[in-house]
Amino acid sequence: MELVVFDFDGTLAEQRGSWGLLYRLFGVEERGAMRTEAFWDDELTFQEWCFGNVIDWRNQGATREHIERAGDAIKLTTGADRLLRTLSKQEIPYGILSSGITDLIRQIGDFDPVFVRSNDIEYKESAPVNVDAAVGPFDKGDVLTQICESRDITLDAVMYVGDSHSDLEAFDVAGIAVLFDPDDRIDADDYALVDVVIEKRDLSLVCELFDVDP
Repeated sequence: MELVVFDFDGTLAEQRGSWGLLYRLFGVEERGAMRTEAFWDDELTFQEWCFGNVIDWRNQGATREHIERAGDAIKLTTGADRLLRTLSKQEIPYGILSSGITDLIRQIGDFDPVFVRSNDIEYKESAPVNVDAAVGPFDKGDVLTQICESRDITLDAVMYVGDSHSDLEAFDVAGIAVLFDPDDRIDADDYALVDVVIEKRDLSLVCELFDVDP
């Protein structure tokens, strides 16, 4: 493997959805659920969906500091630190590809990933005002392909590790697709896209795929 790429929500992080986390934190769950339904009904683009979320949070008095503190409080999945440190020790580069929010992936910066690709909230005087919506729930295959092209890596040399329906496009293009602790939005037919399924919620088990000790 020349590159290992991880989903964040539900994979490296215990919590499954960073957008939903901020809905709850800022008290806009009902509006968020309505907007999400409109997105899945093709009434909103992903950019429009993201922008609506940010406006809701801003109207509730959210600031950059609130969002960054939420990121600092997110609990990493059991074995995540051991796995990432093992990959670093073995000099296997790894990155993060998430349809969540970059500010909530702050902790992973301590492990020096080679890239983090997600959705960046834009601020004005600490208030959230927009989102650079770079990775939607159906975009990971295309984004992963672009990342590999920019790094001169073939997709066959990439392992992708994820847990949900938003990882399916990445599973489809990666050389090795690892489904980790699948969430309930994974259908039976989706298993045809993956090479390895890890049912136990312990990311150190991924080390076994490289034949190294965590």
